[in-house]
Amino acid sequence: MTGPASIDLRHAPVLGVLWMTAAALCFSVAIGFVRHLSDTYTTFEIAFFRQVLGLVLASLWVWRAGFAVLRTSVLHLHFVRAILAYGGLVGSYYAVRLVSIADTQALQFTLPFFTFVFAAWVLNETIRSHRVVTTIIGFVGALIIIRPGFVDTNIGMLIALGASALFAGSDVTNRYLSGSDAVGTIMFYGFVIQLPIGLATSIPGWVTPSLAELPVIGMFAVSAVAAHWCLTHAFSVAETSLVSPVLYLRLPFAALIGFVFFDQVTDLWTWIGAAVMIASTVYCTRVDARVTAKQTTKF
Repeated sequence: MTGPASIDLRHAPVLGVLWMTAAALCFSVAIGFVRHLSDTYTTFEIAFFRQVLGLVLASLWVWRAGFAVLRTSVLHLHFVRAILAYGGLVGSYYAVRLVSIADTQALQFTLPFFTFVFAAWVLNETIRSHRVVTTIIGFVGALIIIRPGFVDTNIGMLIALGASALFAGSDVTNRYLSGSDAVGTIMFYGFVIQLPIGLATSIPGWVTPSLAELPVIGMFAVSAVAAHWCLTHAFSVAETSLVSPVLYLRLPFAALIGFVFFDQVTDLWTWIGAAVMIASTVYCTRVDARVTAKQTTKF
């Protein structure tokens, strides 16, 4: 007779979908807090708040795992990853000041396409025809949202797009680092490197939070960290091809938050462009899953 301990959580699709839904909601809530805090604090200071909590949690992991986990032979790549991730974070937070929450989230959907380009270039990953096609279609979706030449291009949209490219560069570097270092090690070095940069850039426009604002800052930091925690759990209990598309729920969640709290209305072109990017990504993910399954059955 088998007990609960024998359940293989790696094949729990419903649980994986629930975790990813929670991640999408937390990401949207966090970006909503960023928009609210932007009325008082600089983008650099808001990013600094997140980095402080992240470093605290990463330090606790190092303390439990032992300081031996900090050994690395690729410290220079940790600097590259941390700087790229910091640039993406600041860019995405600053974009929220200029365009709607929903638009910034929709343009973040270009991340898989930038990642494919960088992975093929830097990691020499296999270039498959369906990935090329879906990448082109995905960028068409981004152009539908931005509509250059048809409306005055909001610089915030270009910043959001640039932030997505920087995040993709960080993800590709992270993929390389994961071959030698643990996830916790990568995260720890990332926060250690980013924290002094965040502090230095925050000082010129620093606004000391009041006691009344500390709970809001705390909820922002917790929601941002919780998003990544839920994301990790989703990938650990279900197949990537199943749960990844669920993260696109960020768009309706962000649109709802923007409408209720900031009187932002998401236009039709954003929904159409996002739908194009989502469809191309889901198709690419499904094809990759089938290719992997065929390769596995050969051995």
